[in-house]
Amino acid sequence: MADQNNSMTETITGAAGRSAKPGVLMGIQYVKAVTFQVIGAPSVYTRVQERPQIAITVDVRANQIGENSPNFEVELAMRCQGQTAAGVNGEEPTPLFEVNLTYAGIFTLNHSTAETFEPLLLVEAPRMLFPGARNLLATLSREAGFLPVVVQQIDFAELWRNRRAQG
Repeated sequence: MADQNNSMTETITGAAGRSAKPGVLMGIQYVKAVTFQVIGAPSVYTRVQERPQIAITVDVRANQIGENSPNFEVELAMRCQGQTAAGVNGEEPTPLFEVNLTYAGIFTLNHSTAETFEPLLLVEAPRMLFPGARNLLATLSREAGFLPVVVQQIDFAELWRNRRAQG
């Protein structure tokens, strides 16, 4: 029994004694803003026969909460548009719905450096927010009378790299 207590103490002390790695901790996550517009309701429901064609745009923003604070609000903004497929006789696609969703969270940076600051806030934080935002988008589309919008995993690292290359 005494040996177990000693090894437990060493493990705790050993973990605390290591150099701290940069990281991000998520506090709360929440819906900051959402709009869902069904275009052409109620007649639109008589035309929908199959899963809508979906177009999604994604943006990530981070804002520091207070001066010299390690706390940030990170927003994952998604714009989703659903429309019918183009007709075989050259008919234009019919818009069905449009969703604007801003899903956010409060994050705390730990031991962050200049090199880790952006990747933590613009890659890791939205990666943590994404499951909640994806679930909400699927629920909203289903509750609006359409098949659920199922968004595949987003490569936030690639999104961040592309944004840096443009700016």
